[in-house]
Amino acid sequence: MVGPGSMRNLNLRIHQIMRMKSLLLLSAVALGACSSVLDVSPTSSVASDVAIVDAVGARAALAGAYSALTANGLYGHTIVDWTEVLSDNLQHTGTFDDYADADLNQLRADNNSNTAIWNASYDAINRDNQILQKVPNVKDLSAGEQSEILGEAYFLRALEYHNLVRLYGGGTVGVPLRLEPVASAAEAGTITRSTVAQVYTQILADLSQAQTLITAGRSQTRQGSLGAVRALEARVRLYQADYAGAEAAAAAVEAMGYTLAPNFADLFDATGNNTPEDIFRITFTPTQSNSVGFYYLPKPLGGRYEDAPTIGATGIIAAFDPASGGNIVNYHPIDTRGIWSIARSGTRTYAAKFRNSAGDEDLHVVRLGEVILIRAEALAQLNRLPEAVAEYNRLRARAGVAPDAVGTQAAVLAAIARERRLELAFEGDRWPDMVRTGQVLAYFALSGVAATQAILPIPQAEIDVAPGLTQNPGY
Repeated sequence: MVGPGSMRNLNLRIHQIMRMKSLLLLSAVALGACSSVLDVSPTSSVASDVAIVDAVGARAALAGAYSALTANGLYGHTIVDWTEVLSDNLQHTGTFDDYADADLNQLRADNNSNTAIWNASYDAINRDNQILQKVPNVKDLSAGEQSEILGEAYFLRALEYHNLVRLYGGGTVGVPLRLEPVASAAEAGTITRSTVAQVYTQILADLSQAQTLITAGRSQTRQGSLGAVRALEARVRLYQADYAGAEAAAAAVEAMGYTLAPNFADLFDATGNNTPEDIFRITFTPTQSNSVGFYYLPKPLGGRYEDAPTIGATGIIAAFDPASGGNIVNYHPIDTRGIWSIARSGTRTYAAKFRNSAGDEDLHVVRLGEVILIRAEALAQLNRLPEAVAEYNRLRARAGVAPDAVGTQAAVLAAIARERRLELAFEGDRWPDMVRTGQVLAYFALSGVAATQAILPIPQAEIDVAPGLTQNPGY
């Protein structure tokens, strides 16, 4: 008999192989996906011109758009845990070659996990595009509901394009911008890359549209809301180095009334309970689960232990507890984030932030803790140092550690980078943070990795079917 753990490993590998096929070639969208958020019954995958013709089809399409985020290549696990292995937070401890290559920062264009992120992202974008094209023609939707559906599709597309451009965009060269549904394989094969500036212009335009159309506020945390739109805008503007814009967007989120969860551990409850910090979470269920905890947890706790916290002076263990020297034997953090996020099971040190190996808890995409850090960094870049330190000290207070004093601008920015690493560890933010801030170059210098590895390769399978796509340097 095959045990449940072995069967799950086999299923994961099968999914990875299947996702290697280029999803840019899809001419139909998978609309029927189970969504407890929207309470829409599953339907089959059907052509959008048949499916999105009435209110029921439009609601099902939106459910499918949210369902796309649960794919293994996205928040199902890969964009969370595999990207952390690229960074200085996690090291490879399992058996998958694509994770081993990530740990060494020796990626190739045929890396399965890299391909999975790309394919799942464009599948999700194609679903959004179907909604944006078809829903305006649906006659039996009220004007209010039609606006909400379109606004949420714009929000989702902005999120997905930002994930793509911050991982695959390098220099001035961005990623392909597809703003209409894929019509045919031949048409898909003509796609080319847009510039980084063009991609960011589109992301901000989508967010502007979303903010105009969405009326749902802070209470809606498992669908796009005004709070989620503004929080994503703050993130996007930080990545653009638009610090005044990032600060304004983050301040607007804070003014909506979100508050920090009293205890850090509350954010990662095994059942995904609500907290006052929630801004946008993805719904997972026992039948549509994520594998983040499964990849992090050791086998006695129901996981596969594919990756683990980094050791040594520059590793995440030392970041949480400098006195440990990066040795788990000496690990006695005061910071409650470190107490919760790293644990020991027998001889295994593991990332303990997500403790549900079944994967049916709802995961954060953006929460107030990140917004506070965005605002703090923007304030520091604007040389408003006392405000910046007061902002991120809110997170230190929750973590049970002493507040920082105001120092030089360089010192404050370094402290904020430290806080981002500790607050958001193992949530998929560390790698794009390292690339955005240039920390990745110092990290690469420690092991002689080529600087070109900072930008992920365009999947080879994609270039094979779209000759106009150019590869990133070094691949």
